[in-house]
Amino acid sequence: MGAEGWGLLLTGPNQSRINYFNDQIVLVNDDEGVHARSCIRLSDNGVYGYLTTAVDSSWVIDFSRGMIAPHRISIQQRHDGYDESVSVHEQPAFKRTRQYFSVSGKHIYLTFPLTRDEDFPKVWEEYLSIRRRQIDELYFRN
Repeated sequence: MGAEGWGLLLTGPNQSRINYFNDQIVLVNDDEGVHARSCIRLSDNGVYGYLTTAVDSSWVIDFSRGMIAPHRISIQQRHDGYDESVSVHEQPAFKRTRQYFSVSGKHIYLTFPLTRDEDFPKVWEEYLSIRRRQIDELYFRN
């Protein structure tokens, strides 16, 4: 079974761009563009966005400062020694962050720091490394 996946080019006010999603799968089998037209909600002032992807994740975007943060995500962890994998869907919590946002009537409690687009891959990889280690310890340890 196959599927076509696409990234997303996001441009905010003053033509500010969020590049992280260019090479991430955001849309799947969306030939007609239905999901592309509805996957992002904006705050009343257009500064914040809430992106929902086709791969079970949602993100908060601060267009004015070029920052992003995950709100809900799925993490898959495979352990070759057991020939097993496990998946968790969660709200990532990192570095004691607590922020509230309102986007199109949706109230969001964010527990991951908004991070500049260019710095995000490094911060995200740090979080995933810690979280995968925790999953290994909690699930795969005898």
